[in-house]
Amino acid sequence: MGKISDIAERAGVSSKTVSRILNGHPNISEKTRRKVEEAITALGYEPRAASAGFNGAGHRGIGVLFGDPDAGYQISVYQALLDACRDSGYFLAVEAFDETAKDWGDQVRGFIERSGVRRVILVPPLCDSFEIQNLLKQMGVHFALISPSRPVSGADSIAMDDRLAAMEMTQHLIGLGHRRIGFLSGRPGHVATLLRRQGFDEAFGLAGLPLPEESLIRSADFSFHPAMDAARSLLTLPDRPTAIFASNDEMAAAVIMVANDLGLSIPADISVAGFDGSQISQTIWPELTTVRQPYEAMARMAVELVSRPDSEAGQAAGIQVLPHTLVVRGSTAEKA
Repeated sequence: MGKISDIAERAGVSSKTVSRILNGHPNISEKTRRKVEEAITALGYEPRAASAGFNGAGHRGIGVLFGDPDAGYQISVYQALLDACRDSGYFLAVEAFDETAKDWGDQVRGFIERSGVRRVILVPPLCDSFEIQNLLKQMGVHFALISPSRPVSGADSIAMDDRLAAMEMTQHLIGLGHRRIGFLSGRPGHVATLLRRQGFDEAFGLAGLPLPEESLIRSADFSFHPAMDAARSLLTLPDRPTAIFASNDEMAAAVIMVANDLGLSIPADISVAGFDGSQISQTIWPELTTVRQPYEAMARMAVELVSRPDSEAGQAAGIQVLPHTLVVRGSTAEKA
């Protein structure tokens, strides 16, 4: 039986497009739908059979809605949730979700109805959507939140301390003698963007140092290509930074690529640090100094909390904060 990713590759479309077609979403061109259907037939994929167990008696399913399934962070969370569900005897039902679409409500309802799940875990950025939370409450679906910006009544919440982690990473760079440190921030409006910038600024204050000039701070949307542009603008300054802290690993990888293109040596000419501890941090060279999020612990706790009886849902006070890890690798070194 083929997988959705296999179907997407054969049809030449994204996995999200395949998922939307399988789930009956409108607004798909006939040409695209036909290519996907041909790929399904060729691969022997049986969506009805594959999902038949979801609505049966005794189903132990937990749903997850992803807004950006290509992000390294979400892939890491997804793998951790898969492992946690398997270890706890649950199935994981995953849906790629377009939060900007006009039919977002229909998408959520359709996913819940087709999968039969009565428990859902929301991850960033969807964990902060009051609209989705209210809809799930109306449908009687118990949900838990990973890394929300604030506690939500009736829902259990798990997170790490982004501000503290960013502060510790910045202190690491300052401790290596770096003072002119560039910073790549994430997507405007995301709580992680705000908290990581706060931690960056606080580290300078605690060290008794002035904040870096604003020309060293660039927004790169948590994305690779915008980060390449931001990195090039920083690394071609007449007085370029001696270190760059990118607030996720994907952006840090972009910095390393641009530095290599400019003939700069890492970490001799420029130290680079990231955030998240996603897989890319270990597949680039040199391996990336980063903050590793407690993916496995957050996933296990989310599965444990969301699978409790409804009468016990949301009983924990505030957000349960789990410890992160500062991972020092070859991309950072003392300032020359």
